[in-house]
Amino acid sequence: MQHLQLYQQLWISAAMIAATTFVHGLFVASAAAMFRTATRRARGIVRFLRDSFSLVFLVLWLMAAHVIEIAMWGGSFLHYDVFADFETALYFSAASYTTLGFGDVLAPLEWRLLSGAAAANGLLLFGLSAAFMFDAARQLNLADAGQH
Repeated sequence: MQHLQLYQQLWISAAMIAATTFVHGLFVASAAAMFRTATRRARGIVRFLRDSFSLVFLVLWLMAAHVIEIAMWGGSFLHYDVFADFETALYFSAASYTTLGFGDVLAPLEWRLLSGAAAANGLLLFGLSAAFMFDAARQLNLADAGQH
């Protein structure tokens, strides 16, 4: 019976990591497409404002992806009766996904591997977001380098 619970957690973890990574990929790909149109040549205050608003939008867009992914984990926790209500499931999901891990809400022992999977998933997807934002900022900085 213990092995069955272990295998179930591994399958749930793999499915959730695949699903959240797909969602994140959609957000990153759409941001990349929008970002390409925002890197047209501009100078002075227009460029400064364009670049600033582009980065603010990018951060908010990627945070929306993370909120959706946290909610997906919370829905999974609720679906498998790890927690009794969505608020607790969402709170635990956010604490795990962000690797904050307060420890005030814990998964039952038979479901504890899911919290590690949520944490690893969040760590990787936050890393992907950071890499994408770094690259976007680099592109904004170099967009008009040839004009000087």
